[in-house]
Amino acid sequence: MANERGFLIGKKVVLRAFERGDLAAYARWLDDPRVTEFLEMGWRPMRESDVDAWWKLANEAQDAVVFAMVDAKRRDLVGVCGLYAISWTARRAQFNILIGETRAWDKGYGTEALGLLVDYGFGVLNLNSIQLGVNAANARAIRSYEKAGFRREGARRDFVYRNGRYYDSVMMSVLRREWRGAGRTKTG
Repeated sequence: MANERGFLIGKKVVLRAFERGDLAAYARWLDDPRVTEFLEMGWRPMRESDVDAWWKLANEAQDAVVFAMVDAKRRDLVGVCGLYAISWTARRAQFNILIGETRAWDKGYGTEALGLLVDYGFGVLNLNSIQLGVNAANARAIRSYEKAGFRREGARRDFVYRNGRYYDSVMMSVLRREWRGAGRTKTG
């Protein structure tokens, strides 16, 4: 790990730069149907060009800030998260997260990473709004986002085709004033 300390530090998870050595785990996760069950990814095996495109996004895109999620105690990679499609003029971004290591599910890593990133987005990047879209069938994720302060804005009907059927995508967001108003404090 290039930065043993990390960039954003929580009790359970450390967010650090996504490194070239993380690519093999990322590709493995996207080839696991359990990991991609509710995602638009996973409909074909990961190709080298897919991995290269991800590396470019994580390391060269001016409208994205991508992090590797590392278990704070074990120091191993458990997922990726970031702010994407950042509009510097409108001060908004899209939040995405993927916890690829199934042993790390339901342990609070995602909730903590979300809090660290929202604090970072509002406090450091000066964003005003952070949005996300989530498969309507992913009740666990929706509960986590609502618990963190995100509000439902609506749904895109039959937006995701996966597992032989269509799913709605629930659109959610949180505004800076709502995040601060919810008693959140800067983490890390």
